[in-house]
Amino acid sequence: MKPKGDQERYGIVAQGFHWLTLGLVAAMFAIAWYMTGLPLGPEKVKVYNLHKSIGVVIFTITLLRLAWRQLSPPPPSGMNGLERFAARASHVLLYLLLLLQPSVGILHSWTANFPVVVFGLFTIPSLMAPSEALKKIFAAIHYWQSWTILGLVALHASAALRHHFLLRNDVLQRMLPIVPRRRRTR
Repeated sequence: MKPKGDQERYGIVAQGFHWLTLGLVAAMFAIAWYMTGLPLGPEKVKVYNLHKSIGVVIFTITLLRLAWRQLSPPPPSGMNGLERFAARASHVLLYLLLLLQPSVGILHSWTANFPVVVFGLFTIPSLMAPSEALKKIFAAIHYWQSWTILGLVALHASAALRHHFLLRNDVLQRMLPIVPRRRRTR
């Protein structure tokens, strides 16, 4: 497997970023659902800090993905104009939300007067004063963005499965680390 992609497949670096992002986003949803039900105490603070730390990692990985995409553009998809437009629009929205969601989460923490401690290694200095009004706004934005991300991920996965099972093309296989051999027909 090559680091950079070619005309048929994404390279291992792009695939790694893709699947790592998916795993981290899935973990974030699981952690978020778990942490909101915890009673106030040290365990809740610990889990919230893990959530924030993973958010910082997702933000960083997204920046790296965008930089890598400039060095190794995606292979041609062979999709029609409308499909290409929809795929491009959903990718742009996903990248945007993967940058905005952690940013809004950090703003929410700052306005709620909670530090953003990244894996216990360092604290991102607060650039905002506590504000009950802004805290509520950022909390609402963070909440609705999370559902938007979930919807876009579901749409993205559904489109990939449609290409694989209904259209029987290689759009999904281009992002898989191991490509199953096509069966030969007699």
